[in-house]
Amino acid sequence: MRPTSPVRRGYADTSFGQIHYYDAAAKDLPALLLLHQSPQAGNMFEAALPILGEHFRTIALDTLGYGLSDKPDRVLEPEDYAQSIIEVADALDLNSFAVCGAHTGATFAIQLAIQYSDRVNALVLSGPPLHPPLAPGASRRKPQMKPPPPPREDGTHLTELWQARWKVAAPIDPKIFQRRFLTAVMTGASSISAYHAVYKYDLTERLKLVSCPILIVYGDRDVETPNIQQVLPLIPDIPTQVIPDGNIYTVDVCTKAWCTAVGDFCSAALA
Repeated sequence: MRPTSPVRRGYADTSFGQIHYYDAAAKDLPALLLLHQSPQAGNMFEAALPILGEHFRTIALDTLGYGLSDKPDRVLEPEDYAQSIIEVADALDLNSFAVCGAHTGATFAIQLAIQYSDRVNALVLSGPPLHPPLAPGASRRKPQMKPPPPPREDGTHLTELWQARWKVAAPIDPKIFQRRFLTAVMTGASSISAYHAVYKYDLTERLKLVSCPILIVYGDRDVETPNIQQVLPLIPDIPTQVIPDGNIYTVDVCTKAWCTAVGDFCSAALA
């Protein structure tokens, strides 16, 4: 086993603005891109980077509008997010790579695998927002997420937001949750900017257009688990792995199990 390289940070210039990323491990290893859930940033993979970095050049992006990346000046479509990600790959000289998207990041990972099928050679969907296909003529789903409440002098807006998000995150170490909470707060009004693109397509149908190997991994306590389990009979050819005690922060609360699932699948797909 080679020594783990330090996690470095950088910015890639794209046609949409600057995109911030975390880069772990040596450049001669197979590449793995990590796409975070909203309203988080690439640092949600901080515990996973050194583990996956033993086998992959692991790069975690801050999606446009999140973390330290630039805020988009217009509403972006799934194709735009995919293009912004491929421009980062180009800036880092990544000709081909595996990609793993968590929750909303899974939407962009799917679009990336469709739009640039010659570049993506493995796809992992972590807690993807899969839903049964819409009935003919039904209106498109709308996101349920709301932007954080406006600041109040007494700070009660922070308590309100903490309690709302703790309900779907627990059980989790409060210190870890605080880091995720602060990332979401710092994102501000753009925290829901990606949801327009996330709810544009029925991902269950979009998965049929992906040509590379796919793995769906999810925690048994994830908020998306009931939807995923309802959809699985519609996509029986896609392997799945359930992580006991995993929730919306499975990467944090079940780091080793999550990294093993992602790493083993990508290693086999890239072999």
